[in-house]
Amino acid sequence: MLDDARSDAALWLEATSGTEASFGVVYDRYRARIFRKAYSRVLDRTDAEDVVAVVFLEAWRRRRDVRFVDGSLLPWLLVVTTNVSLNADRSARRYRRLLAKLPAAEHELDPSHEVGDRLDSERMSQQITAALQRLGASDRRIVDLCLVDQLPMATVASVLDLPVGTVKSRLSRARAKLQAELGPLRDPGHATAPPTIPPADDHDLEVTR
Repeated sequence: MLDDARSDAALWLEATSGTEASFGVVYDRYRARIFRKAYSRVLDRTDAEDVVAVVFLEAWRRRRDVRFVDGSLLPWLLVVTTNVSLNADRSARRYRRLLAKLPAAEHELDPSHEVGDRLDSERMSQQITAALQRLGASDRRIVDLCLVDQLPMATVASVLDLPVGTVKSRLSRARAKLQAELGPLRDPGHATAPPTIPPADDHDLEVTR
């Protein structure tokens, strides 16, 4: 599909007025970016695809309430992606706890060593994710948007409906907490960079409307 020069706000107005193709343009414009962000949080391709679908379904469900920053829907979509990923992570932890209670099958090989070896390269990311989860929800969103997605503070303040000064002070406080906890690992301004992943294929990311 050729690039569409129309702004997200213009496309969204058309979409909510009954032009389904305009929603498709917004989806195509940002699906890969949302997938990469989701993957950096859930570390599983299938789960990341599920997050993408939920994000755009949520965008359509709340289509009258979405927020644009300089005509762009991306900052708002990134906030929703963070929220959906956090919910997915909580669900996965509950599922793992349930699995841990099941008795092991007789004579079944324990795959834990193999799994552990594969996850060695991801331990740093998991430590950082755990540290972020110990922040308050509002501080976690600000860190995610400012440090991971590298959005300007003014944009973050606008999409979260907060004063810029509040965003600046919360970010400073959160950075101090992360530096105290992760200082021996690396600076938090660089610690949460998403892992390298293959680009999402068009047929991999579909939203059922």
